[in-house]
Amino acid sequence: MMKRWLRHNDQLESFSDKIFNYNLMLIVIVAFVCSTYVMLNIRIIDKFNDTYVSYNDLNGFYFHVKEMNDNFQVYLYQPSDANYKAFRDSYNASGKNLDKIMLSLKGNERKWRFELLQNMIDKYYIDAELVIASNLQQEEDFNQKYQKLIHEYELIAKTSGEYYDIVTEDMQLQKIAVNDNQRTLHLVSLFFILFVITWLAYFSITMIRSMTDPIEKIMNNMNRIKMGEYDLSKISNVNKEMNVLCLALEDLSRSIQKNIQYANDKSDLEKRVLEQQNENLKKDELLAQSELRVLQNQINPHFLFNTLNMIYKKAYSEGAYETSELMERTSRLLRYALDNTSRISSLKKELAAIENYNYIQAKRYGERIRFIVEAEEDLPDIRMPGMILQPLVENAVLHGLQDVTEDGEVMIEVTQQNDHVIISVSDNGVGMASDELEKLILNDYAKGSDDRVHLGLYNVTSRLKKFYGDEVSIIINSLENCGFEINIKIDLRRRS
Repeated sequence: MMKRWLRHNDQLESFSDKIFNYNLMLIVIVAFVCSTYVMLNIRIIDKFNDTYVSYNDLNGFYFHVKEMNDNFQVYLYQPSDANYKAFRDSYNASGKNLDKIMLSLKGNERKWRFELLQNMIDKYYIDAELVIASNLQQEEDFNQKYQKLIHEYELIAKTSGEYYDIVTEDMQLQKIAVNDNQRTLHLVSLFFILFVITWLAYFSITMIRSMTDPIEKIMNNMNRIKMGEYDLSKISNVNKEMNVLCLALEDLSRSIQKNIQYANDKSDLEKRVLEQQNENLKKDELLAQSELRVLQNQINPHFLFNTLNMIYKKAYSEGAYETSELMERTSRLLRYALDNTSRISSLKKELAAIENYNYIQAKRYGERIRFIVEAEEDLPDIRMPGMILQPLVENAVLHGLQDVTEDGEVMIEVTQQNDHVIISVSDNGVGMASDELEKLILNDYAKGSDDRVHLGLYNVTSRLKKFYGDEVSIIINSLENCGFEINIKIDLRRRS
């Protein structure tokens, strides 16, 4: 018990651990928000710097284009390797400026404009080489080529305003993005401040409740102990420190309850001893009566059967053969009923018993009611509860044919269909309405008009279902003035 308590207590979170965990979660959240804030700022600044660098590269491009054209003019008038190299260096420098700009515009829809500018500068350089070659060879079309080259330079120079506008527009867009980002960051900061305030409020309330709620429940449990109630309410979700106090209070309650229970048990034991002594005296008095009743139960059936046999032989010796037959069948039926009411019988024994019962009833009712038994040959002699068919026939006589004066009929049919034995008991009596049929099935018919116990339909169906379970199905059909029928279907496959 102590080890279990220590293990459970170690699994609980202490008050200091709870404070540490809350603070750690707050620090992690603050660090995440701050890092996100810094990352967003760095990203915006980088984009703005890229746009600014692109602007400087564009300045450098037009500067080197002008320088390239000037160096070309110098080379025409003063051809030298140094002047030609200066011309080529200016061309290469302008190309590098454009490459930087297009690299910064990767994925931008305006990149094609700078590619167009790259094509223009490349065309200018190629045409400049042609002019230089034409000048060296003193070709007649030199002036035409030279004027074309000057026109290309002027076109490139005129694009400066348009391209400066493009870069300036990007700078404006970046400025707008920076302003939007600042507003977003301000909203995030405001939200974060509200979150921190809410967090601190939640933390304070949680900490206070983690202390006050268990203390309040402990006080309630102490008051219950004062009132004599020892089934204390469990205190859950407590920290390690409070758990020690709660367990100590529970141990105190159990100790008090055990002492009170011990005193009550001792008192009850003394009371039971006195009651047992009185019971022993009563048992001695009733023992003789019990032995007498057992003897009577053994003598009465034996005496009754001997009496019936004596009457049967007397009637037979006097020539009253019909009376002797009635006595013999009554004796058989009575013996079967006493031996099998609460025991297991068989189908053949049930059929033999119902033959005796029908014989007696036929003598009683004469022409009013005919009793017919039709059973197929080679029927399997399956096991079944005793006294099943007689209550069904009795029900047909008492409830269906009680008021008939002629042409009454009770039919008992036993057939085998595939793997099932089907037992059917029907009559052509008055039948009953559906509500009366339901009442008949549900009612046990515990008492008859003569105050004797009957098995009833409910008792028969109940015993069949208890004995066979799902292996039997029982269907009852009846309509008012259309007779009554009960069908019992027993599955032989499952019985095997």
